Amino acid sequence: MVGVLKLIVSELSYAQVDFKSGELPDGEVIRVLMKEAKKRKDSIEIYTKVDSPERAEEEKYELGVIEGYLPQMMSEDEVVAEVSKISNETGLTGGKLMGAVMGKLRGKADGSVVQKVVSEKFS
Repeated sequence: MVGVLKLIVSELSYAQVDFKSGELPDGEVIRVLMKEAKKRKDSIEIYTKVDSPERAEEEKYELGVIEGYLPQMMSEDEVVAEVSKISNETGLTGGKLMGAVMGKLRGKADGSVVQKVVSEKFS
């Protein structure tokens, strides 16, 4: 656990360099944590494909630690409702709708879920 926490602190320190105010905004912290969670998910998938269950389990553990610091993500049903609302309000579809939705739901919903909903139901 210490290793993954050190990694998170390191990534947050790198991100903080871009902000002159000294304190990293919450949205940026969430972005960094989501990026690290995505790396773990990708690694789990790869390790599972190459039949390396020990490494996959390590990545799952790290993912659990990282997700413990992330806010609760919206469910797919909540994403569908929000995408529908934005689509109805703006009249957008496809890629433009995806951009509008991601702008509004960044840090609140998993990007892959948003992409799936927009491409399957609103393209």
